[in-house]
Amino acid sequence: MWIKPQEVLLANALWATDRANPFFVLQRRKGYGGGGLTGLLVGTLDTVLDNKTRPYRILHQAESSELSYCVAEANNKKEIQQHWDWLENNVINTCAAFETEDEATEFIKCKIESILANVEPPKEEDEEVEDLRTSTKKFRKYFNMPKEEKLVNHYSCSYWKGNIPRQGWMYLSVNHMCFYSFLMGREAKLILRWADITKLERGNNMLLPDSVKVSTRDADHFFSMLLHSKETFDLMEQLANMAMKQLMQEPGFQEDKTLAAKLKSAKKRKKMSVLKRDLDAKARSERFRIAFRLPAVEKLDGDEECKLWTPYNKQHVWGRLYLSPGYMCFASRVKDLVTLIIPLREVTVVEKVDNSASGNLINRAIVVTIKNKTNFTFSEFSDRNLILEKVSDFLSKQQPALLSLFSHTEGVELSPKKEAQEAAKLSVWELHLAEYGRGMCMYRTHNTQELVLKGIPDSLRGEMWMVFSGALNEMATHPNYYAEIVRQSAGHASIATDEIERDLHRSLPEHPAFQNDKGIGALRRVLTAYAWRNPNIGYCQAMNIVTSVLLLYVSEEEAFWLLTAICERLLPDYYNTKVVGALIDQGVFEDLILEYLPSLHDKLETLGLLSMISLAWFLTIFLSVMPFNCAVNILDCFFYDGARVIFQVSLSILDLRRSLAGQGSYAQRGEREHVFFAGEKLPELTRSHGWLSWFNQSVDVAEVILSSYQKFWSISNQDINKLRLKHRLKVVQTIEDSVKRNILRSVAQFTKFEGKELEDLYFLFKEEYLTSCYWRTHQHVDTPDKFDPSRPYYDQYKLDFDQFRTLFLSLSPWATGQHAATLALRTFRLLDENRDNLINFKEFVSALGVMCKEDVTARVKLMYQLHLPPALLPSDPTDPDEISTATTSDSPKSEGRVDPRPLQVEMVSILESPSTEGRKLGEECGGNTVDTDREESTGDDVAQSPRLTGAAQFIQMWRSLYDLFTDSVEEQDLYHSIATVGTLLLQIGEVGKRFRHNTDTSSASGGLSPLREAQLEGQGQVERVSPAAEATVVEDRGRKPDADWSVSFEQLLASMLTESPLVDFFERIYDTTDAVASLRNRRLVSRMQSASPDKS
Repeated sequence: MWIKPQEVLLANALWATDRANPFFVLQRRKGYGGGGLTGLLVGTLDTVLDNKTRPYRILHQAESSELSYCVAEANNKKEIQQHWDWLENNVINTCAAFETEDEATEFIKCKIESILANVEPPKEEDEEVEDLRTSTKKFRKYFNMPKEEKLVNHYSCSYWKGNIPRQGWMYLSVNHMCFYSFLMGREAKLILRWADITKLERGNNMLLPDSVKVSTRDADHFFSMLLHSKETFDLMEQLANMAMKQLMQEPGFQEDKTLAAKLKSAKKRKKMSVLKRDLDAKARSERFRIAFRLPAVEKLDGDEECKLWTPYNKQHVWGRLYLSPGYMCFASRVKDLVTLIIPLREVTVVEKVDNSASGNLINRAIVVTIKNKTNFTFSEFSDRNLILEKVSDFLSKQQPALLSLFSHTEGVELSPKKEAQEAAKLSVWELHLAEYGRGMCMYRTHNTQELVLKGIPDSLRGEMWMVFSGALNEMATHPNYYAEIVRQSAGHASIATDEIERDLHRSLPEHPAFQNDKGIGALRRVLTAYAWRNPNIGYCQAMNIVTSVLLLYVSEEEAFWLLTAICERLLPDYYNTKVVGALIDQGVFEDLILEYLPSLHDKLETLGLLSMISLAWFLTIFLSVMPFNCAVNILDCFFYDGARVIFQVSLSILDLRRSLAGQGSYAQRGEREHVFFAGEKLPELTRSHGWLSWFNQSVDVAEVILSSYQKFWSISNQDINKLRLKHRLKVVQTIEDSVKRNILRSVAQFTKFEGKELEDLYFLFKEEYLTSCYWRTHQHVDTPDKFDPSRPYYDQYKLDFDQFRTLFLSLSPWATGQHAATLALRTFRLLDENRDNLINFKEFVSALGVMCKEDVTARVKLMYQLHLPPALLPSDPTDPDEISTATTSDSPKSEGRVDPRPLQVEMVSILESPSTEGRKLGEECGGNTVDTDREESTGDDVAQSPRLTGAAQFIQMWRSLYDLFTDSVEEQDLYHSIATVGTLLLQIGEVGKRFRHNTDTSSASGGLSPLREAQLEGQGQVERVSPAAEATVVEDRGRKPDADWSVSFEQLLASMLTESPLVDFFERIYDTTDAVASLRNRRLVSRMQSASPDKS
């Protein structure tokens, strides 16, 4: 491209001259196309510094001057050559006519500038887009990634390979973390899946400044010299966390399609990829939702610093206003000074105002009026019109609110003393609500928090829970939702409903509300409705205890939305099958004990109790482990301040317990009682509160709560979320390791693979499954809950045909010859028992184990089954030319690639069963299950096998056998043996046909007799049979094959056992370790032609 002439002082530094004339020089940057030490140094320098200098340029250089001017640059030789030719044809002759060099220089500069004046100027974002496009191309080129893999960002860093640092670039994509370095002609590459990472740590010391440690099951990887270490580490944590959620069958990364349009209208943009902006926006939105207890669908649209007028103390409070499609939220600069949440569904008017009712002047203000006529005044906006525009746009999309559908259950009768305390508490709360507002739009201040710590009155508890938890927002924006799913779930039986029925009468059985059908029925409907809403969670023990307490204070619909808020926002992942969230918080709790109670941590760690001490506390929010009237006060604080309350109260209880134990209060009690209550089961805990029963007698729970806020005030929900990211990796990978052990144990009886070899196959199979989740979004992916107890362990990961074909062609010893892809298809059909076009790990290793490890009988039987229905369908091509056309381009050796393209052949339909003939033969064969029994097949089993009928099936099998022997050392011996066995079997089939029919029907049928076909086969078996000769053998066009001819499996086996080369071949043991390693590392194979890969 032409550029505005730029001065160049050192024309030959790092550049080599390719062409020259009296006025111009065409130069190439060293390290591009040239060898030598200088080229290596320059190439290394450009790679390390990520130099954007184009490799070709043209300089105007006068003979008497050392100053040059760069007039053109290009990324390739073709483009720069076009510029060079234009200069020689249109400029050089004119320059020669000038008397002085200065005149020629001025002419050239004016000529180039005139060309540029006629060129359309580049768009503003071109530089950013070009930089991202270049980085993405490098990422895909270096690591052989498909276009579906989205690059998020890349950073300069050093990777420690042994004791040697390799300076290069870290590439962070949605599913992978990669590193590339090119130093002195040698490459270093690393590819890690986020799903394989077990731990991320950030460090900073003299040896490894600004470093990050990435741990996997196999090794630890160290990266240092990160220029933006915090940004890099936060992004790595976010991507790893998304991968862990995806492993737990939760939604992974989903790109925000609306972000690109928003960026175009933005006035200022940072230079980063759209995906990086998207991830940053998701992180900000998540923090926004957590801070204000908002529904999961809310996205932060923007925020603006402003002042809020607080009428209760007549002050303007500085803070920040946050806007989302459904809410306006305000948080003060001073933490917890005042918080305000205004649902836009409650807003009636938003208008500008420039002075207050009291006469005080306010600048750039807006007044928000809600349905109860309350006004909220915000001022000192930097761009008031933008705020008004956004709010007006959001207001046009709101839905009406919803009234409660069901009545409240009756509460607990109180003693006169309790009633007096409750009345006094209620009076204080009524005064507070009158001054600070009521409902979602109330001002939330320090006074509000102090009242919550002392407990909410029973008559207001349900209302305040709905407001503080944000459940009121969910209910108001989903009218009639609960009633509808109650109707839909009625009468449907499942594992969840069975568990619910079992636990209904264990939920607060001492409370009168749950000693009759009214309370039990309400509890049943709420739990069943939520199991219907969220089948990935369904029902978990402890949900019944929490829900029963909720029903005492709110209606059924409100209890449903409170349960939804707890399970999906406040305590995420707590109540799934593996209680992942609760296990993660146990790790978080351990870290907090170590930080705040180090001496107690050491004692508990010595006793081995850290991992089990408080699981029941967290799962039931203390409802099952302390008196009911104490636990609901903790629940008040939990809905107001979120999950941090559980950690604060737990630490306070341990601290108080330690203090009491130190005073000797429990010296006379047995050691067993000091093992707290973690070993007890939840149903037992509902009847016996254990050692926490002393709350009701000697300790005021309000004092414990207040103490927890005073001693552990520094714990915030943001800190807990960061610790959750840290421990999620460990917990999820521990669960994955447990899943792996269960899967390997469950498939061990079905395959000959064992030990490390079986484990490597599992990891490869799992990686292929995850690949389908990453990139094949348009194809069917198996997505049911992977922890569904009704599914066998090995059924949790499944592959489609394309993925199976990749593994088959890379691992199977039978994947040889030109028809290997066809054999892969038939193997897939045989394994796909339920006709869903997916196979599980057991089916995969059972078939591969037969091919690699089993005896000759099992292998021959598998080959025999692969040429009968349902593996071989009547619609399959039989002509060799047709098969060759369909498979030649997909050979595993095609283009030297491991991953073949999908084979365009007929699959078994999911909706349609195989043909009647195929189904009948399959039933005779006992289904399509591969026989992998360790014992030899009996005569009865063999006799029940179907027979190969007609010459077509027989010759298809013989063609497959020929392919097996391709490139074998004993190739000619095997060909001779198979020819002998084939001739013998054809004669046996002919004799059997004559015996059954007692007449010779071969001439009457008008077709080739199997005996004649045997002779034709035999003539071509001693030498290599060409495809044309095979075509003649398979079918003489215009004639029908003989369908009355057949042979049985026992005849095939007996005939093959007479040939020792065949027996030796089918008893050969194959090890898949090297093939698995090669396939797993296939993306590390370099495609760069100018450099050799690093073998060190």
